[in-house]
Amino acid sequence: MDRAPTIDFSQRSGVPLSKRRSASLPHCRRSSMRLALAGLLLSLLAGVSLRAQSAPGFTLIVATHTAGGEPVSAARVALKSAAGSILKGVTSDTGEVKFESLAPGVYQVTIAAASFDDLAADLNVGPDSANRIDATLTSGASREDSITVQGGVEAIEQGPSAPMVLQREEVKNVPARPATVADALPLAPGIVRLPNGQLRLSGSGEHRSALLVNSADVTNPATGRFGATVPIDSVETMNVLSSPFLAEYGGFTANVISVETRKASDKWHFELNDPLPEFRFRSWHMQGLKSATPRINFGGAIIPERLYILESLQYEMRTTPVITLPFPYNQERNEGANSFTALDYTVSPTNVLSATLHAAKDRTRFANLDFFNPEPTTPNAAASTYAVNLTDRASVAGALVESALSLNTFRDSIWPQGDATLMLSPGGNRGNYFAQQTRTASRVQARETYSAVRNAWGTHNLKFGAVLGGTAEHALVQEHPIDFLDAAGVLAQTIRFTPGQPIQRSDIEIAMFAQDNWVLGPRFALASGIRAEQQRITDTLRVGPREGFVWTPFLEGHTVVRGGVGIFYDRVPLNVYGFNSYPNQIVTQYAPDGSIVGGPTQFANLTEAAVRSESPLIYGKLHPGNFAPSSLNWNVEVEQSFSATFRIRASYLQSESDGLIVLTPQLVQNNSAYVLNGNGNSQLKQFELTAAVRGGKESMFYLSYVRSHAVGNLNEFSNYLSNYPPAAVVPDRYGSLPGDVPNRILAWGTLRLPMQFRFMPKAEYRSGFPYSSFDILQQYVGPANQARFPGYLSVDARLSKDFKVSSKYSVRFAVSGSNLTDHFNPVSVHSNVSDQQYGFFFGQYRRRYTADFDVIF
Repeated sequence: MDRAPTIDFSQRSGVPLSKRRSASLPHCRRSSMRLALAGLLLSLLAGVSLRAQSAPGFTLIVATHTAGGEPVSAARVALKSAAGSILKGVTSDTGEVKFESLAPGVYQVTIAAASFDDLAADLNVGPDSANRIDATLTSGASREDSITVQGGVEAIEQGPSAPMVLQREEVKNVPARPATVADALPLAPGIVRLPNGQLRLSGSGEHRSALLVNSADVTNPATGRFGATVPIDSVETMNVLSSPFLAEYGGFTANVISVETRKASDKWHFELNDPLPEFRFRSWHMQGLKSATPRINFGGAIIPERLYILESLQYEMRTTPVITLPFPYNQERNEGANSFTALDYTVSPTNVLSATLHAAKDRTRFANLDFFNPEPTTPNAAASTYAVNLTDRASVAGALVESALSLNTFRDSIWPQGDATLMLSPGGNRGNYFAQQTRTASRVQARETYSAVRNAWGTHNLKFGAVLGGTAEHALVQEHPIDFLDAAGVLAQTIRFTPGQPIQRSDIEIAMFAQDNWVLGPRFALASGIRAEQQRITDTLRVGPREGFVWTPFLEGHTVVRGGVGIFYDRVPLNVYGFNSYPNQIVTQYAPDGSIVGGPTQFANLTEAAVRSESPLIYGKLHPGNFAPSSLNWNVEVEQSFSATFRIRASYLQSESDGLIVLTPQLVQNNSAYVLNGNGNSQLKQFELTAAVRGGKESMFYLSYVRSHAVGNLNEFSNYLSNYPPAAVVPDRYGSLPGDVPNRILAWGTLRLPMQFRFMPKAEYRSGFPYSSFDILQQYVGPANQARFPGYLSVDARLSKDFKVSSKYSVRFAVSGSNLTDHFNPVSVHSNVSDQQYGFFFGQYRRRYTADFDVIF
């Protein structure tokens, strides 16, 4: 079913704002923190009980008519609530149907009638929202859906942080054909992917953002990274929020990625994508398989109007050629499977039970293969992710109560091709990769939220919640010898390692929040909230107040001004507390004649106590590992709707982060050590301008420009306590962060053409990524990250056409092209000052075409 493209409010978040609550702050002792948290939980539960005793119901009238104004009778109308319950009705001879005793909240309205196209839109039901909608039903492929809301859906109810919404139908057919959520995220203006495959969100790494799937936290508790993400075919929407000022979100200082998965309907649907493999051709001769990426999706009602199932399953076998190495020794091989299953059971019109299961496995051979690291020097990797989420949503006396329980497990293994010593030299490396790791991590989390609407000096959209979670990590890291050679192959330095020790760490996480969107009138709302978080392993309690506003300065409501300010805290990953079990480095330096000129020096792995925070919102003891990374973020945004199909948004975001965890070489009591401390900081300034255009059924186009400046301490712990750590630890420097891109222009969309053709263009220009110069010991030469790659330009496109095979089956053929301008986008640079080709950029993926087809039935 197509979403109505002329409904501007369907592109915005329906999440309410929050209300500030006063709370007595506990003493820094652990017992006091626990008593305070327990008291807050009891108060929360008591408030839920009291508020559930009475709540108003609301009435909604849906009127249907033709383009000529004639009423449409016997049209089937369905309302799906945020809880997942579905109310159904049929229009009378007057074309109207009435729904009564509705709980406040966001509903999806769907309308279907014989001989007419289906319509769908999102509607907010509440005391200040519309009680009637008029739907114009038309037939024919060229129609534009139209639903008019009497009185409009108030923009002030949509929150101070409007997300960038990526919908499955919009992103799944772009030229790159993203397979997972992580693949699609760079379509958002502030997210880029580095050459090594890592995502940078608003200039920061994954560990500083939160990934939620149906409100469940699915980040890896050991590393803070996202891990395997759900298949794109299982996704309804991806909401990218830059510092959302809603207290329900926590555990981040950068972005929140909130994924909502699809729900099945009564009608069964089957889809087969990319069923045929792609073959490799060289000099017009076929040389095996290059890739195979079949995807199967199906869903429908097991018991009509009661039990539904949705399944997305994909398999991937892909060999990625590295253009800077000769064939056949330039193939990075990846194989994996990704499955997502969703079950929804309607207990009653006001109660829905949901269960999801996500299972993913991935295996990579020759990871991070490039010119400087040929096959023998690369590691292999295997990863698996399992996630189960159970949710009960119920409307209780007009309020929405949501209870959820989730379980996530992550398993990672990294191992070298052999046991040879890794030898690093300016022109390229040889030997075998030095690090071997095994890691298992898990998270169990229980969540309880309560949402209601109250009237007192305006309208209050209230939401309260509590989260209780437990995390654990079991890991072992072993590292093998490393030799550093000069340009002539003479030994300059060696690193040997002590044996690593088993790592076993666990933690308990508690969070509580209260938020309110106080609608003071038809043109202004205040968003207030407060969130308290505790990690037992850090022995800190962190309190984060947040405040925002929404203002529509003109009566017609086409201009919306949003703004907010808040304090946010990162969740500290468990691998930080396993650092002292990592192997110790023993470093020895040599003269050209082979004599020892330094060492051997053993570096201990230590964790330092963070300096006691001057903030009155952070409470904790002074002991090693008492980290509380935080950020003070504020933004202002103006959105202008010129019509139902065209809008522009301009926003400015500034973030000041402090207490970030960094790794630095130090002398501790006259002994050498690598020390984790909380002395890092960063700064982000980002201006974003985005235009969105919709031009009829299935046609949409996004154009964005981002101007940003991201700087900070470069020795973030995630660089070294990662799956692929660098061989040498460098002194910490302050400079441009790896994802700092001063200018980025991104354009993409879908154009529906006559005769069932679809054209999907994508163009991107951005500044080159920063890089540093190094000497033969892999230490900085000159300022860090001062130089940059050349500007990046890529123009891609995909053209598809649907062929109707029968009344039930369709086949979609498509041709895609990448880097159509054949622009020089180098993938690597000679950055070692002892390299004879120092400063030379090289490696380019030339213009390329592929073909694929899908089967839809």
